[in-house]
This record gives sequence, structure tokens and C-alpha cells, in this order.
Amino acid sequence: MARSKVIDTNFWVICALLATLCVAAYARGGSELVREGLESGGVLLGRFALLIAVSFLVAGLAEVLVPQAWVRSALGHEAGFRGILLAALAGVVTPAGPFVSMPVAAVLLKSGAAPAAVVTFLASWSLLALHRFLAWEVPILGLRFALLRYAVCIALPVLAGVVVRALPRS
Repeated sequence: MARSKVIDTNFWVICALLATLCVAAYARGGSELVREGLESGGVLLGRFALLIAVSFLVAGLAEVLVPQAWVRSALGHEAGFRGILLAALAGVVTPAGPFVSMPVAAVLLKSGAAPAAVVTFLASWSLLALHRFLAWEVPILGLRFALLRYAVCIALPVLAGVVVRALPRS
């Protein structure tokens, strides 16, 4: 299994963003505002660090347990439109937040799923997840509005997958 570099371009871009925001905070409110912002970020890190660590361990285990041959046949390039539909369904029934769905998407890509299927999975999870629909949207927004939003969005994940599939492969 290939190892990814931790210190890569993404790392340096985020470091540059952090430095830029520190300079902006200092310009706006001095070292006190910088300290306040960094403390706030530290609280978020403390709150989510364990959840993030566990979710990536789950993703690693999923990567070695889910047969790559199955992923390639069910969600790979050769699966075509059937793979896009399966990915859309998987996104609808994935009962988790981004700490699970993003590592799952990464595992799918590494296991041979086509980009179109992974885009479809993420779009479907973002727009159509049943757990969010039932637990949040219906109780808070009401059934009529929740159904309207759901109906308007239902074709979008599949459309996104079809568009990605139509793009030239690189």
C-alpha cells in the first residue's frame, strides 16, 4: 500500500492560509485577537480530534476489508450508469456526517471506484441522506417543504455523476 506524504502541497496551502489569517487578526485586533482565534481553533480540535482519528481508522479497516474487485466491478468505469445509480443509493443510506462519508469516498477512490461514482456518492449523501431528511428536515422545516426540497434535488447526484463520466479521463 502506498503511503501519502503528510507534508505536501495541501499542508503548505493550509499553513499559508493560517499565517495570512493570523496577520489579518493581528491587524484587526492585535495579539489578543490572534490568541482568541487560535484558542477557538484548539477547542474545535479538542472536540473533534478523537472523532476524526476513529473515523480514519474505520476508513482504513474498510479499505482492507471491502474487496477491491467488487468496488471496481460495482462502481468502476465499466459499471457505467448502473454504478452511478448504486453510488447514489449508497449516498442516500449513508447515516453519517463528513467524518465518515469523506473517508468512505477516499476508500472508494483508492479501491477502484470511478470518479463519477464517487462524485455521485458525495452529492447524494450531501443532498439526499435519509437520516438527515427524517431527523432534521421534516421536524424542523415541515414535511411539505422537506419533500419539495428533496424532489427538486433528487436527480442532481445522478446528473453530477453523468457529467463527470462525460468528462475526458486524465
